[in-house]
Amino acid sequence: MKRVVSVLSLLALVTALLAVVGSAGASHQVGSPVKGSFKFCDDPTFPPMESKTTSGKPIGFDIDLAGAIGKLWRVKATFVSTAFPGLLPALAAHKCHMVISGIFVTPDRTAKFPAVSYMRTHRALIVQGGNPKHIASPNDLAGKNVAVQTGTKYEQYLKDLNDQFKSAGKPQMNLSGYPGDTDAIAQLLIGRADAVLTQDTEGAYQKTQHPGKLAIAYLFPETDTFGIYYRKSDTKLGKALRSAIATLKKNGTLKKLAAKQQIPAGDVK
Repeated sequence: MKRVVSVLSLLALVTALLAVVGSAGASHQVGSPVKGSFKFCDDPTFPPMESKTTSGKPIGFDIDLAGAIGKLWRVKATFVSTAFPGLLPALAAHKCHMVISGIFVTPDRTAKFPAVSYMRTHRALIVQGGNPKHIASPNDLAGKNVAVQTGTKYEQYLKDLNDQFKSAGKPQMNLSGYPGDTDAIAQLLIGRADAVLTQDTEGAYQKTQHPGKLAIAYLFPETDTFGIYYRKSDTKLGKALRSAIATLKKNGTLKKLAAKQQIPAGDVK
């Protein structure tokens, strides 16, 4: 009888130890740096990365990505609508824990806020279907009406290009900025713009939304990288984000989210 009791006690002890180890392993796997929920700032004007339904619900790759991170951490991802120029200032003001909003990883930004990369993509010049202005490269934008989203690196690139046109004695483009990328595309559709500088993801999406009315005139050979920004002081959060993105790539989640938005799988490898 004593032997039976001893064996049962030993089994109970082993079971308890396995439970502790399993619990520790699960905690390590989740690796949540926040309790209950995290807020992410996003400007929903850049489909298929982010946009809103007619009822105002945020949708898109970045929205799904935030949800996937929340699921991995077993916490809720809370959307905080923020205009693009105010994304990083909002992060600095602690209005959100991170920025997930189709925003490039650039030296000037990472000097102030660290970033975790999750997608590579190409810039693209979008024109009207049939390319009536015969735009085949950035140099062909001289003297043209060009629309772009305000506060983006696209806008800064075009401003720098305009300076180059001026120095070379070429006519400058008539550059107009708009609150959202979709607003810029709208100017192209009604003929007020000859071209829009945006991303290949946005270009592909808009082509499906307006069959035959839009075309990609030029795809830049260089790649840009989208990243999740966080505050320098949040080292635990940064470490958890890097781990989360690595896990979501490895288990195929990012690939599935990309396929859902018709984004090339190679962009999220």
